[in-house]
Amino acid sequence: MFCHHTFQGGSAFSPATVISSSRAKELTDSLAREVGCSSSTSAQVVSCLRGVPASTLNSAQTKLLAVSGPLRAWAPVVDGITVQAKPSLTLKAARFQDVDLMLGSSAEDGLISRAKNIKRFEELQGRADGKTAFYEALSNSLGGDSANAFVKEAATWFYSLQHAPTPAGYNIFSRALENATRDLFIVCPAVRMGQFWAAQMKSKVFMYHLPEESTQTSADLSVPLDIQFVFGLPHHSGTYSLFTSKERNLSLQMMAYVANFIKSGNPNHPHSFSQASFSETLPPWPRFLPQPAGDNYKELDKALSNRKGLRRAECSFWSDYVPALTASTAKLSPGISEEEPASFAAPTQEAKLISIFRTSVTQSKPKSEKDAYN
Repeated sequence: MFCHHTFQGGSAFSPATVISSSRAKELTDSLAREVGCSSSTSAQVVSCLRGVPASTLNSAQTKLLAVSGPLRAWAPVVDGITVQAKPSLTLKAARFQDVDLMLGSSAEDGLISRAKNIKRFEELQGRADGKTAFYEALSNSLGGDSANAFVKEAATWFYSLQHAPTPAGYNIFSRALENATRDLFIVCPAVRMGQFWAAQMKSKVFMYHLPEESTQTSADLSVPLDIQFVFGLPHHSGTYSLFTSKERNLSLQMMAYVANFIKSGNPNHPHSFSQASFSETLPPWPRFLPQPAGDNYKELDKALSNRKGLRRAECSFWSDYVPALTASTAKLSPGISEEEPASFAAPTQEAKLISIFRTSVTQSKPKSEKDAYN
């Protein structure tokens, strides 16, 4: 059917790829209550929601995400009909087409914009400190659907390490949310997809990443910048003035890479029978290979640098450590509450384990940073 495929900001291994029917109903009911569309029947709820202006729905959804967590949002539903199974399970069952793959990610993906919108919403509500519903939402989101308290503790601690302690604790937490969102839903699933495809297929895999420093632009980022580069928006008369000459040049290079890939399955060459590049402006793009030193990717900076190990430590945390932690604590911590018990009853075994875990993961940090994080 086709010989080459691209994933730009997406991956079959992303937790946001699909949601269950029960989660979809939960999200629908919450939104309906927020906009005054609660009803006893699903048909009445749907009819009411269709009459609500899009701006009202968007504002209500932003408010709900600030409470429930910006990492918990809408996605296609596994209903057994249109979407029969999770894409990752389908891949593991060897139901796929062996094609060349180009996949990439951007530091300013749409999920990051959503997280920043949550932050702005909270600030407008006058809740711009670390003890807000926003921080609680961050903590809840990092535990995943099962709300595993051990995972929440580990993820919150892990991402706090990336920031020096400052009086603006809220900014630290919001920054941690951006990093966690980017890694958990965008970058690391793309890396995992590359690893899976390179190991299982005979076809070629190429990966890129648009770093955060390259997104410091006057252009509208409602559409990820890598998408704008590929589709030539920096050269469109309506948006030309928003981009610098270096950004327009990067766009030309990205269009050439993608055009080559579409033609030959290799961004370096326009024809599969030739190893010669017809462009002197395109630095070589190495393949992503299924070996420890083969995790090559193209960084979309001004120099189009070739790098290795995209977010290696962070992706190891989510892909290796968190599944092992979840499996080992599933029976101990299915949705453990982090709140202090209201009574003076003796602490449960789960609460003791959470306390021990908190101590063990923070005792190696300087006291000043630990206090600032708390």
